[in-house]
Amino acid sequence: MSKTIDLQVEKSATLIKGLRKNLSQLTGKGIAADQLDVMEADLEKLKKANEECDKMRAELSVKVKAMNAILASVKDEFAEKKKVIKGYYPQEQWFNFGVLDKR
Repeated sequence: MSKTIDLQVEKSATLIKGLRKNLSQLTGKGIAADQLDVMEADLEKLKKANEECDKMRAELSVKVKAMNAILASVKDEFAEKKKVIKGYYPQEQWFNFGVLDKR
């Protein structure tokens, strides 16, 4: 669970517990048991949504690592092939082989 979500869940749960304990004093101040029930339900939804996001982040992390490995391989192959062209042909002919820069 992310630190932000974890902290908010903890604070909200503590608040709900304290409000429930003192509900008799709070009914005249606009706080009702059904509101606390809704808050608890929302906390559960938040926990589930956060778990889902954590799973997605983990899956994404694996896919990003795989993509980065492929990118590194492609870059290496590109540099290797480009080096051949630059080593064997004059700068004026590089464009014919798809080498766009003149550095």
